[in-house]
Amino acid sequence: MNLKSRLEYGQSKATDAEIYTLGVFNYKIYVSASSRLLPLIQKQSKNLAFRPFLQIVARKHGDATDETHEIFGGPLVDDLSHSVKMSLTPGPHLDELNLKMGARAVAEIDVLLDDAGRGQPIWLNAWARHAVVQASSCGVYGEDHPFLDPEVEKAFWKWQTYLTAHLAGPWMDMFGTGYALREKVFKAYIKYSKVLPDHGSHLAKEHHRTLKDAGVTETDNAKQAAIFTIAAFSNSAPTLYWTLWELFSRPEVLSEVRQELEVHAIGGSKERGFVLDVAAVKSSCPLLLSVFQETQRIRHVNPSFRKVMADTWLDNKYLLKAGEFLQIPGNPIHTEEGIWGQAASEFDPYRFVPKKGLERDGLPTSGFMAWGAPPYLCPARQFASTEILIVAALMAIRADLRPLTGVWDKKPALNLADLSTLSNPKKDVQMDVGARGQWAGDWTLKMGESKSRISLASG
Repeated sequence: MNLKSRLEYGQSKATDAEIYTLGVFNYKIYVSASSRLLPLIQKQSKNLAFRPFLQIVARKHGDATDETHEIFGGPLVDDLSHSVKMSLTPGPHLDELNLKMGARAVAEIDVLLDDAGRGQPIWLNAWARHAVVQASSCGVYGEDHPFLDPEVEKAFWKWQTYLTAHLAGPWMDMFGTGYALREKVFKAYIKYSKVLPDHGSHLAKEHHRTLKDAGVTETDNAKQAAIFTIAAFSNSAPTLYWTLWELFSRPEVLSEVRQELEVHAIGGSKERGFVLDVAAVKSSCPLLLSVFQETQRIRHVNPSFRKVMADTWLDNKYLLKAGEFLQIPGNPIHTEEGIWGQAASEFDPYRFVPKKGLERDGLPTSGFMAWGAPPYLCPARQFASTEILIVAALMAIRADLRPLTGVWDKKPALNLADLSTLSNPKKDVQMDVGARGQWAGDWTLKMGESKSRISLASG
């Protein structure tokens, strides 16, 4: 296992210590591989900060000018974080995002099943990526979003394979191929941002306004908006892929999820059209939610990082020196038997289903790292979870999905080079898609108001 893989999984063959040190070039990375230290790390959020990485990303991935880079070292980061959080908190702004995102998700599945009716198989990872890009972009940027051009979408995904190299420096992309791909995405955003459409979301408008008020130029503003989607697309797409994989590769669980949806979340008829009640999917379909969260738990690889801002003692015995870095990998915590039981390394689709009197009811939020670690939880977790649950629910009830080979690979190879919370598959898999006849017809969503949150293990 190479250094990057060890950093992601938090594994060390040399020690079983709960925290240890890795030397990388001219700095140190402290790796905290125990859930016991998490609350202590959270209490030191000022000294062990995530904020510096936003400035690094603004430069390395967003091509920030010296002026913009300096602005990201000031109060802008806090202002922007607050703005994004408020736009994604359950309420009218999130409702707007969900409504537009959901409508596009339905349209993508309609197209998929129309193609399936003509006997066209799909590449599952490619389809999951396309569905996420189009649905998320419609939600955030409106119908005239920057990724309508297939070439821009293609450039985005190719650019993602260079993110790790670009963090290291330009010398890792010697011929500038990755930077040329990035420039194609930047140009689409610059064009979009010249005249922001009225149908763009409150989130997109607030993101633009906050940067503008801080003194960021229009060009840099557009570029920073472009890298804003790295987290959205690059994390949601593999999560959707593996959620569908884990669900459809288990016929008995799939049958239970379908029954759960039929009873609690689906109305209408072939004659009048079918309706998926999204509020019911979020609140009354615990098995589907459990499959989704167990997929995150078992397949999560990307660690949380902090910069040590001042000499800091953890538990009065571990000294973290200022200027170094702290890494909190999710994998060892997600497989810690003290939290998850003796079957911690196994996929249990029922693990997160509430059942009174059983241990799984008491799963601690500190043991679930898929959305980060407090106080730096992903602000878009409700939006992203709603998107994946909508697509998974519609696919479960409307489609049959199986590999063309007829066999689901039990341990598919993973691409550990990408910067994403769940690893992408090393090879895409071609799938035979069939429409389920009894559920063929027009479909719409009943969104409701997002007054309540999806009951995520992270909170």
